[in-house]
Amino acid sequence: MSGCRCRSTADTLRVMRIRCALALLLVVAVACGGNADAGANPGDYFTKLERTSQTAHIQERGLRRDLRTRLENVPAGEDRLSVVTVFVDQSARLYQDVVDALRQLDPPPELAAAQQAYLQAWQGKLDLFVAVRDAGFSSSWKILKELDRPAFSDAAKETRARCEDLQAAVDATGSHVDLACGGRPS
Repeated sequence: MSGCRCRSTADTLRVMRIRCALALLLVVAVACGGNADAGANPGDYFTKLERTSQTAHIQERGLRRDLRTRLENVPAGEDRLSVVTVFVDQSARLYQDVVDALRQLDPPPELAAAQQAYLQAWQGKLDLFVAVRDAGFSSSWKILKELDRPAFSDAAKETRARCEDLQAAVDATGSHVDLACGGRPS
């Protein structure tokens, strides 16, 4: 039948959408959590920063792993375009949520510059993925070729470097949080 998808492709897309929705809810909950009547607590900043950063890195790693798995399991003759476009769209949504969550944090003055640089690194990733998403590529290989450009690996390196800078600044305050700059909590 024309217009129908293989059940495994439909299931895969549904699972990816559910995972993305859960990730988005988690990032929003972390960014908005807390009791508004409790007043400003310096620990809240560090807790929210840690959760936001860890969740972002874990979800990003999961999206990449899911893309590899799904590309390996696409039945012969089926188009891989839907798998790749879902990955790009979910990545852009994740990066937007991370940027929004970081913008909502109110860092202590000694961390403001490092956090701003970290936020800008995530914004750089978001800008790249939005450009690919909005480019209207008609085949999966064109999107994958675009994602393989040095700009994407440079953006990943920049995000990790800014995360490590922020981690060092946080450590200097005596706070014991783990931003999971390597992609996994320590």
